[in-house]
Amino acid sequence: MAEEQRQPGREGATLALVAAARELFAARGPSAVSLRDIARRAGVNHGLIHHYIGSRDDLLRLVFTTSMDNARAEVEGSAGAASGLGALRRLGAGSDEYTRLLAWALLEGHDPAAFHGRSSALDAIVAASADDSHELRVALAMAMVQTLGWKLFGQYVLAAAGFERTDEDAVRRDVESLVDGIVSAASATERAGS
Repeated sequence: MAEEQRQPGREGATLALVAAARELFAARGPSAVSLRDIARRAGVNHGLIHHYIGSRDDLLRLVFTTSMDNARAEVEGSAGAASGLGALRRLGAGSDEYTRLLAWALLEGHDPAAFHGRSSALDAIVAASADDSHELRVALAMAMVQTLGWKLFGQYVLAAAGFERTDEDAVRRDVESLVDGIVSAASATERAGS
């Protein structure tokens, strides 16, 4: 049965297309999803993708830009680096969609600089900490690897490290606690507050 076609205004159509693209790209990878599939899922006329957004690569960039804008909004005004990192983790806790989307895009050979670029969310965390040091950026990079990697490889890591019979959430929280300590130690602002 064909999904009902609807044609909301430009903003509504764009939001619907971005949401549909994110979901489908994360599930199958950007290369395996047709623009017609996205339009059908969004309930929007296929021609509006080209009219409002452009190409598949333009849509992929818009999906990542929208995700980064949402993440930045979550962390702006955080009380420091650890607080901002916690806000990012809470944002991603309910879904691994962004992680799968990022993994697919990278595995398909998309250039991260072309579709993602610098993370405005991490920049907001750095701004909240008032410490744009090399050490803090390295600690935040490590935190990103830990968070994204756990979503992709958490089950494997548990088995490889001998935690087959241990509560996954407890081990994840322990790992996050170690990472948070490193992030806090790397932030001069948070070191000064201790």
